[in-house]
Amino acid sequence: MDCLLSYYTEKFTKIDGNIFEVFTKFYSLDLSQVDSWLETQFKNKVKKDNSMSTFYRQEGNKCYARKDLLKSLEFYTKSLCCATPNGREYGLALANRSAVSFEMKEFENCIRDIDLCFKTNYPRDLKPKIYLRKAECYFEIGQKDDLDKCINEALEFLSTQNISEKDKHISKLEQMKISKVKMKHSDFNRDNSNEFPEFNAGENECFAYASSKVKMSYDKSKGRHVLAKTNIRKGDVLFIEKAFIFAPVFKENKEFYSFKCYNCLKDIISSIPCQSCTLCVYCNEQCRISSWDECHKWECEGMQANIWYDLGIGFPAFKAVLKGVKSGFKNVKGGYEEDIKRFGSKEDNYPYFNRLVSNIYKSKNAAPYIVMAAIVVTYLKKYTDFFSWFLKQKNCPKDDSNNLIRYIGGLITKHIAQLSCNSSIIEHWTYSSTDLLFPDILITIACGMFPSVSIMNHSCRPNVTNFFICDTIVVKALEDIQENEEIFNCYGIDYRGMNKDQRQIACRSLYHFECKCVICSDQSKEVEMLDSFLCPKCKGLVPEIPNVSFMFCLSCGEEYSLRPFRKINDEAQKYLESEDANQLDILIKSLKIREKILYKHHKDFEEVYYRLYSYYVEIGDAENMFKYFHLWLENEKARRGENSRGIGTKLYEAALAILHCLQSGQPKNCINLKDFLQNVEHMIREAKVVLNLYYPAYITNRLSRKIQFISNK
Repeated sequence: MDCLLSYYTEKFTKIDGNIFEVFTKFYSLDLSQVDSWLETQFKNKVKKDNSMSTFYRQEGNKCYARKDLLKSLEFYTKSLCCATPNGREYGLALANRSAVSFEMKEFENCIRDIDLCFKTNYPRDLKPKIYLRKAECYFEIGQKDDLDKCINEALEFLSTQNISEKDKHISKLEQMKISKVKMKHSDFNRDNSNEFPEFNAGENECFAYASSKVKMSYDKSKGRHVLAKTNIRKGDVLFIEKAFIFAPVFKENKEFYSFKCYNCLKDIISSIPCQSCTLCVYCNEQCRISSWDECHKWECEGMQANIWYDLGIGFPAFKAVLKGVKSGFKNVKGGYEEDIKRFGSKEDNYPYFNRLVSNIYKSKNAAPYIVMAAIVVTYLKKYTDFFSWFLKQKNCPKDDSNNLIRYIGGLITKHIAQLSCNSSIIEHWTYSSTDLLFPDILITIACGMFPSVSIMNHSCRPNVTNFFICDTIVVKALEDIQENEEIFNCYGIDYRGMNKDQRQIACRSLYHFECKCVICSDQSKEVEMLDSFLCPKCKGLVPEIPNVSFMFCLSCGEEYSLRPFRKINDEAQKYLESEDANQLDILIKSLKIREKILYKHHKDFEEVYYRLYSYYVEIGDAENMFKYFHLWLENEKARRGENSRGIGTKLYEAALAILHCLQSGQPKNCINLKDFLQNVEHMIREAKVVLNLYYPAYITNRLSRKIQFISNK
């Protein structure tokens, strides 16, 4: 692909004129290089292969034998994807995966796999084993009627078979039939992980997927932007928007995550694969059919030839075009004043997506956009019947194949540019370790388009945050926002992770604008200003600038040599690096030195505060645990933001540590236990408020129950 882009970049760099005319001009060139690339991809086309299915199943067996259940689950799903639908290998993969589900106590998923297995060419002599497994699932979840039905079916099957250990199987089933099933849990099947929050003031009638507390506005300098229609409080839900389109992101091995539904991004264990390609899995038959009807029938051949991996953002751009097919690429006429009157539609959001800015004429190199679009239309023309099908549809915008191809190519080019400026990376939370309280890793699942959310302008210090539930984004206020104040999102360029020069380069290169947010407009608000020395004269800030020897106090203007400050701070650090660094007097000594020369939120306080907190955790001194944790916390709030996720997680962890300390016996230095417990309860409440900004409610509710359980012990 890189060679292909390089070859055509020499011919096209900047787009001048109408995008459709530009694409038509490009498409009239010699595209033999594009044809050759596609031919090479299709020569290596990956089809269903029972031998590969057997290989993956055997790898899964090895993992299962050493109790690596998650890895075995992944291999069995791969085996299922490679197998001929409903054949012997297909059934074996389902049966083996059901064993993993049973071990994981995912009984409903186990039953689903077994039911699918019975519809395949699964070996008859192995069926008694999975009949027993299915019965055991019903026994575990207290489904007495289903258990009896399953046992009767199994006994009827065995009565007609001449297989080994027949009497043994019948005996087990008869014994299970007279056994008392486990207590049925009323909430066993309840999965609230995909429940959405609600707008506390109702949904906006004129702004799809938005709260009634926000409104769209427009002016020449800001373009379209979002304002607070009324006062907004921290934690208020501002947008709940289902993706207009999304395309799952390929992993490095050119595969998708096997535990995410290709159609809705729901977490799945007992997935079902596409019947043609080996990459896409679904949570149920309804999702598989919906995906096929809407888009997958046009992209599946490309999946098998592995073209979408190389096309990158061209993949979701193609999906956007397919969304427009239904209405014949309907447009909304008028200027931006029309958007203010009404923006977005839950029935057909293509016209509103198509109004998003592309900045394509500002791009210094538009060749990749055009080449990707040319590859897609050439693929559709040579390897699918998309164009002949579309010409027969009543909403088709063109009368002949040549004009339709060029029109679609122009649209894809435009949509690639729109996605480059407006798309969001869909990330889901997961755990890096099984012993953690909180999901701590965000994994990139897909590239999605959320037209209403994308109207928000960027700030390096945003006042909103978001998380994703499946393919839906939830945007919450990160702080109180006053009426008519602008609501800002962050496009991944945050002042806490980049300096101003880095941020400006990123904004210009990726989004073609110069950022003038509250941070970029005022250098004194940059994070590095916190790492200042204290002016001996007025206690103002003396900035610590690397490779600079002298600096002025920002308050009184007095000039100082930075060398003495640095020398004293290095002395404090040497105490922390000494062999006695964990002794209380050494830690206190280092802290006292730094308090005299460093601004109170300097980064070098973080280590000493946290060491003191950890020291008092070790000796069970709850009072001092609380004191130094809060000193550390105030430092972190200043540096990372008082509503950062890290603040919330540390509050929970510290609350747990203090509660454990109180339970271990009479805590040291704890004079008023009642007041102390109230302070801990306040920490927990604050933690939940913060973490609800970053996690779906089911996660924080589960953690609240854990804390409540511990505190009641």
